[in-house]
Amino acid sequence: MTDHGRGAAIAGVYTTDQGELTGRTHHDVLREAILGALADAEIDLAEVDGVANVRSESKSAAVSAPGLWAELLDRPLHYHHMVDVAGASHGACVAHAAAHVSAGLCDTVVVVSGWIRGSRKEIVREMAYMHGEFDASWGSLAASWFAMIAREFQRRHHVTMDHLGHVAVAARKWALHHPQALRRTPLSMEDVRAAPMIAEPLRKFDCCQTNNGAGAVVVTTPERARRTGRAPVTVLGSGECYTRRGYTDVFTALDDGGAAMSANRAWRSAGVTARDVQLFGLYDPFSFMPLLLLEQIGYCTPGEAAELAEAGELAPGGSVALNTHGGALSWGNSINSLAHVIESVRQLQGRADERQVRDPEFAVVHGFGGPLNLHSTVVLARR
Repeated sequence: MTDHGRGAAIAGVYTTDQGELTGRTHHDVLREAILGALADAEIDLAEVDGVANVRSESKSAAVSAPGLWAELLDRPLHYHHMVDVAGASHGACVAHAAAHVSAGLCDTVVVVSGWIRGSRKEIVREMAYMHGEFDASWGSLAASWFAMIAREFQRRHHVTMDHLGHVAVAARKWALHHPQALRRTPLSMEDVRAAPMIAEPLRKFDCCQTNNGAGAVVVTTPERARRTGRAPVTVLGSGECYTRRGYTDVFTALDDGGAAMSANRAWRSAGVTARDVQLFGLYDPFSFMPLLLLEQIGYCTPGEAAELAEAGELAPGGSVALNTHGGALSWGNSINSLAHVIESVRQLQGRADERQVRDPEFAVVHGFGGPLNLHSTVVLARR
């Protein structure tokens, strides 16, 4: 939380191209993202105190992550932070970096994420290694875990497959206005209904796609952020909540209240409520998740989010500006919810081009993992 000390602001953001990125290396795209975000912030690399990122590639102390980042950036660092909570990591990284800047422990931290992965065959092999031979051989991977939660969500709140389809269609309409979005072909409900089933009730367009790419966010003092001449985007508040091991108990994932607890801490520290917010960046690897999260973070009541989707209120021109870059469903999923942070910053600063929302003041970004036992919430403000 950042309601003490000198405060912290986001001064610059950057995303690399998304897609296969043939010939690029993992470290290559991460460095591009860092340098791009620093250029956007008008901050020199020599001013960077630290790096915050997700998950470690370290195999031993000889190649520890802080030393690796100091080598990649060719300068000593005074701060390094790494969070390993899957899709909740990126918001937590931004919040932790902001807390350290606000406390005066460092001045400028780059939050960075991304990857370069191999062929589809190599990705499947990696998933099999990560999740166990029985999970892989019997098909119990991410889509099937989330499908079980989606079915229970449907049962409790009378949500149909068409309600999920409206979320995918809305995301695609936003993505049509983002030049980096991977899925930019117009999508209709007829297309969604005709798409192959992945894991009932999730069809092809209810699922995000894995892709390569990277992105970065520069967190610094409000004074430094003002150098750009743009309104600083303040990290106004944050919250986190981590509950039981979600992969072993997906059927009760809706009952823990982790998203609500994380969001409530963020609302208290920011001094605002969900109804004060104009922009929602809700991590969406599957189409039902934005509906569930809109309800759990307090924007609407159970069942109401599906009605908003059906009425077209989540699409451009609707009453809820949700994932205006196209989200993981259409923009891409290389950097998880860090892309939602970056889009929120661009929107708050009036730099979202054709998808610009009218005069937003507050944004909330919520990421999750586990599949639903790890949560982080960040409230951003233009001020």
